[in-house]
Amino acid sequence: MGHLGKTIAIACLSVAAFIAEPAPAIADDDGGISLVTQNMYVGTSFAPLTAAQTPQQLLAAVATVYNNILATKPAERAAAMAHEIARHRPDLVALQEASILRTGTGGPATTVRSDLLQSLLDALAGLGHRYRAVAILPGLDAQAPSALGFDVRITNQDAILVRADLSDDLQVSNLQIEQFGIRLSVPTLVGPFTDPRGWAAIDVKMRHHRFRFVTTHLDSVSPAIRIAQAKELLLTAANTSLPVVMAGDFNIAADTSLDPSFPAYQAIINAGFTDAWQSKRAPDPGFTAHQAENLLNPTSLLNHRIDLVLFRGGFGVADISLIGNRPTDRTSSGLWPSDHAGVAATLRLPSHHAHNH
Repeated sequence: MGHLGKTIAIACLSVAAFIAEPAPAIADDDGGISLVTQNMYVGTSFAPLTAAQTPQQLLAAVATVYNNILATKPAERAAAMAHEIARHRPDLVALQEASILRTGTGGPATTVRSDLLQSLLDALAGLGHRYRAVAILPGLDAQAPSALGFDVRITNQDAILVRADLSDDLQVSNLQIEQFGIRLSVPTLVGPFTDPRGWAAIDVKMRHHRFRFVTTHLDSVSPAIRIAQAKELLLTAANTSLPVVMAGDFNIAADTSLDPSFPAYQAIINAGFTDAWQSKRAPDPGFTAHQAENLLNPTSLLNHRIDLVLFRGGFGVADISLIGNRPTDRTSSGLWPSDHAGVAATLRLPSHHAHNH
């Protein structure tokens, strides 16, 4: 390891996830289930780290990344996302890039500077909506020294939340968390920078209906890796006789077949999945990505639809819409809540006569 161990530590977090006690859902007249998927946005690009060519440049790059994240005011953005989620009262929430920023000196950095997941849960509770994280999928956990005189640690994670009101309406079981066998490795000054990605799934029982709920965040750089991860997803998370809902940031521009990773989207559709947005809203493109890196662009820059709700097994789409995509959704500081719009959907549940064993 040598200098690598002194300058940057990359490790997967141990799985910190659990199955919650039975939690309720808001019963819709049509027996549907409501959900939201939202990429919360870590708050920066990591390009400065990969561009650094000297130790001094690395120190400066880490400081830049740290300052970029703080400039996007994570807690303020989490509160804005909480407002949108509370407005839709989803039973299930899929989150990507629910990151934690820490600082410290010597050993693992432990001083929390921002925690998007905790800020979101706190803001939701403040609005009278209690949610519980039933799955936390560990991602990149990297620490490096900075020109600011302290180490900076970024911990990325995805999560599944369920409503925490105590009831028998919604029960979850069979938690599964897996990381993809194929992942991106980017060369840097101090060695390869590996970005683990994966998926989390729970089996849901809701008013005598059963289905699997999956969230994922496919690789953001390599189309070839994205395609491989999508195929792995179909062979693992989607390998069940239960109806399946997958919601997350697939990093595939489903609005255009010109995307080099479009074969991944086509493979999912060929496996029997329906794209909820396409089913309900076509020809509306439903763009979900991306705003400016600093989130201060006055006019929305969303130009591709990569945040998807996909289902297989008899669901219907009662409603689906974008959240956090209007200028009025920006925070008091003029920040977009995320560089992604979220997607809120209500799905009609499959007939309870099927897949109910």
